[in-house]
Amino acid sequence: MKRRYILAADVGGTTIECALFHMDGEILNRKTLMTSEVIQSDVAECIADEMRRRLMEHEVSMDEVCCIGLGVPGLVDTETGMVFKAPSLEWNHYPLGEKIERILGIPVVVGNDVNTGLLGEVEKGSLQNVKHAVFCMVGTSIGAGLLINNQVYEGSRFSAGEMGYMITEQNALNDGFTPARRGYGFLSTQSGGFGMSHKYEMKTGQQGVSTQELFLLANQGNLAASQVVEEAISHLSTALVNMTVLLNPEVILFGGGVGRQLQPFLEKIDQNLEKYVPFKPELRISSMGNRSVLYGAFSLCRRRLDRH
Repeated sequence: MKRRYILAADVGGTTIECALFHMDGEILNRKTLMTSEVIQSDVAECIADEMRRRLMEHEVSMDEVCCIGLGVPGLVDTETGMVFKAPSLEWNHYPLGEKIERILGIPVVVGNDVNTGLLGEVEKGSLQNVKHAVFCMVGTSIGAGLLINNQVYEGSRFSAGEMGYMITEQNALNDGFTPARRGYGFLSTQSGGFGMSHKYEMKTGQQGVSTQELFLLANQGNLAASQVVEEAISHLSTALVNMTVLLNPEVILFGGGVGRQLQPFLEKIDQNLEKYVPFKPELRISSMGNRSVLYGAFSLCRRRLDRH
């Protein structure tokens, strides 16, 4: 039987989206799960079950699937599928790829979600025909995918671009800091979605305020919300100035649930880049919505198949 399909998943700190692709890149069906519900049991088994449902919905057999691709928010060994660390999922050395491959009997390839999203943007989105770029994904936390000479750069231990760990304040470097969530870095604590909501809760006592609501409150003149947002943009701008000086990208592309809401702040970030870097990159917002990681996971599979 000809293997004509690819299964893919975007495993996020808030949601997990599973999809069935045809080999030509068309999404045939997809389903979104809430991570908070899935994480109560074994995540690999839950994803495998949902992938079976994706096949059943389209009347496709497992024998027709050639590969499974996943994007995960953490440090991932792309050669083995081992997730070394994923704070938003509370994983340490979780063998995601091995588990799903054992359950379903299909080859699995796992990538860091930001690098996977970068791959999706290069192939289908806002980074087509760009050779040097930073894909800054701001969601629950923060990460960056690095495109250097048209290649995704992962580093010596698969952790290049872990921008959320950057220190953008001298006091934190000297005195340390309290992370918004166990395992979070300084920049994620200051400018990531969870970190911003946490800071607003610390200031006001109000729980459960989303980043979208936080931006709206700031726009309405709420003082605490305005302070949180202004500080977040300041820290993010500092990090991007430093990234630009090091990497000299053509484009900085913002993605992720928070990153896609940054349009009103691009002018401020652009002004900071204008002041402090030799060659200013173009700032863009992802045109793929929340589909870049999913398409990137599909692309991971197709590239694996091309190599074998």
